[in-house]
Amino acid sequence: MPSDYVYDQSFAEERTRLGAMESLWDPGTQALLDELGLGGSEKPWRCLEVGAGGGSLLHWMTGRGATVVAVDIDTRFIESLAGDAIEVRRLDVRSDELPEGQFDLVHSRLVLEHLPDRRQIIDRLAATLRPGGWMLIEDFDCTALGFDLDDPLLVRARDAILEFSRRAGSEPYYGRRVVADLAAAGLTEVRGEGRCKVIDSSTPGFDFFPIVVREPALGRGRRRADLASGRRRSRRPLRRRHPCLHADHDGRNRTTAPDLDRPLQPRPAAPGAATHRRSTAARQS
Repeated sequence: MPSDYVYDQSFAEERTRLGAMESLWDPGTQALLDELGLGGSEKPWRCLEVGAGGGSLLHWMTGRGATVVAVDIDTRFIESLAGDAIEVRRLDVRSDELPEGQFDLVHSRLVLEHLPDRRQIIDRLAATLRPGGWMLIEDFDCTALGFDLDDPLLVRARDAILEFSRRAGSEPYYGRRVVADLAAAGLTEVRGEGRCKVIDSSTPGFDFFPIVVREPALGRGRRRADLASGRRRSRRPLRRRHPCLHADHDGRNRTTAPDLDRPLQPRPAAPGAATHRRSTAARQS
């Protein structure tokens, strides 16, 4: 099955990378899903998890009484989770058939930014929602990506990673555009937020960073020296300003969107990297 994903699923450390992402972002995702009402209604929600990755959110959703259809182009890490409450499907959301009007929640995290036809995919995902259902999309805005040290080599390493992502078809600033795309898809009550983390090597999920600077970017990118310099310095104790992960969601009866182009300032913290996440949710009318 073809893939536009920047980090090839055959990459030897893919499970470690997925686990690091879960450690970084699951708490914020879970808080947003609680806010949307998952687990708070008398009738259990039926959820579609797009790009289920390592499956940590599947456990969490079913623990709140939901049933989940988990889809991914690579299901090797979630096949063992299939059961009465979790259905695992290997499919491509760009082209494979999706069920229509069946889900109370559609969630996707760090998937659409990798797919050039992301706007059309949102239309396809919106069609799977029941009336009143929610869509929660989480993708990076890499504006805040960086380090606390004023080191030209680290700046060059950051720029090399972003260039590699673009050449592979990813959009590292897509998070800031998700609100507009959800509204354009006809979803209502659209709103979003951006979150920033400052982390260091003691933070759960920090393993994500050395992996990203190593394979496969190092093997496929054009600026090998810059990426290698970033990798060496990634072992040093310094703060990192990670991209903002935007969480955007849509709802019913009204449409609101915050000023997502306003710079979001990372809070100072103990030595670490700053991560920004934008989340957008929206609802089917």
